[in-house]
Amino acid sequence: MTKPNIILFMVDQLTSFVLNAYGGTTCKTPNIDALAARGTVFENAYCPYPLCAPSRFGMMAGRLPSRIGAYDNGAEFTASTPTFAHYLRANGYYTCISGKMHFVGPDQYHGFEERLTTEIYPADMSWTPDADFRDYNKDEERAYTFGVSTIDTVRDAGPVARSMQIDYDEDVIHHAVRELYTRARSDDTRPFMMTVSLTHPHDPYVTTQEYWDRHPEDTIDAPQVPHIPVEQRDAHSQSLYYHYGQDKCALSEQDYRNARRGYYGMISYVDDLFGRLMQALDESGYADNTVVLFASDHGDMIGERGMWFKKTLFNPAIQVPLIIAHPGHAPGRVAAPASLLDIFPTLLDIGGIRGEAIKTPLDGRSLMPALRSEALIGPVFAEHIDGGTSAPRVCVRDGDKKLVISRAYPPQLYDLAADPLEQVNLAGQGDADEARLTELAEQTWPLDTLLDDVIASQVARKLIDNALSTGREEIWDFTPRPLTQNTNYVRRGDAFPEVEQRGYLPYNTKRTSS
Repeated sequence: MTKPNIILFMVDQLTSFVLNAYGGTTCKTPNIDALAARGTVFENAYCPYPLCAPSRFGMMAGRLPSRIGAYDNGAEFTASTPTFAHYLRANGYYTCISGKMHFVGPDQYHGFEERLTTEIYPADMSWTPDADFRDYNKDEERAYTFGVSTIDTVRDAGPVARSMQIDYDEDVIHHAVRELYTRARSDDTRPFMMTVSLTHPHDPYVTTQEYWDRHPEDTIDAPQVPHIPVEQRDAHSQSLYYHYGQDKCALSEQDYRNARRGYYGMISYVDDLFGRLMQALDESGYADNTVVLFASDHGDMIGERGMWFKKTLFNPAIQVPLIIAHPGHAPGRVAAPASLLDIFPTLLDIGGIRGEAIKTPLDGRSLMPALRSEALIGPVFAEHIDGGTSAPRVCVRDGDKKLVISRAYPPQLYDLAADPLEQVNLAGQGDADEARLTELAEQTWPLDTLLDDVIASQVARKLIDNALSTGREEIWDFTPRPLTQNTNYVRRGDAFPEVEQRGYLPYNTKRTSS
């Protein structure tokens, strides 16, 4: 049997509950809906960290971010950390990425044989948070810091003719589509693993008039959990309120409606880009032998509870879409909790890499048994460590119970079967599962020493970043190589009509890998 091709389609900051496949009723996403109809929908999938870089690093490494030093958006993803791209490449796959993975550090490949675009965010350590975040005082004057979303962007919501994120994602899809057609016309018969990663629907909540108009104002739903006054919120949510500057910028109901409208418009834009890629996959002849995974790095509160963005462990920020469409398996739905950390072992399982061939300790497990309707058993874990919290906060979900603990904040325990919107904190009320989940969390994280490790890392990275920005700078940002050996165009020695015919790609030619 030939190894299947693999496409991992990543988006940024898409919470799962707004999608039709997850019970949403507002977003127009026909292409994602079609994938869900032919794939397996993991109804309760979680990111390992509600922030871009740590979540993505953890997913690529199959490890909790804190176990590989991915404490924040300025943490280096070390070249010595094995990724799923390394494993697949070493086992015969052509590995390629188009788009964002938020790599920080001089290694901008991490096992990918080819990169088609640059990153949208800096590859240096300049987004390292100040190490004094644990001493945060809400009454002090605060300046916005690099890499931190601000509440001002909620008020920016509305239609725009163009944005930085649109420029980037258009480039991502253009190069990904082109790469599919190029491989279909090449002599390289290796199976491919292509990661296509967008920056939408990350805030700010702006989109073009076309997508703004797809969701008329009278169709925009209100938050499921209404605004909670800041003084009535849990202690960490109060800290986050000031971290994002919500005290500096009053939001009206119209601001909420506009931001959610812009968010839904961006999701429809994502859907159209995904549809373009799926069309190219079909026209290039690969559709029947390609596994497609759709996921997001984390979610967005989008006004739920009066909260925005991420850096919280409430479900809208950490529960993400995860859909796997495998041509060899029937569609289905899985209610058991899953994690982005499961993607690493799942991709290796799809590629036939199992057992002793895997030398890396992993914090996830393959999801392939779930595609065969086998039970998916075990807890999932998430963590939040960087700015916006006084100490690391960690989360365990096992079955319907979800626990959040920290050395700096009171515990939170929710029964998601009875309380899916997490409005009743059961911690300290004698729930039989609290002690068990607490012990599991304490065994998973060194909470007594983790904060000191984070602070030491941030102090060191700040020193390094300051030094490397003095004098001649060595830029780590990836620059795509020019097409010096491109065979798609006419070059010296080429003759008509052969050179033109070489570029033809017939429809409906099914392609398999060696």
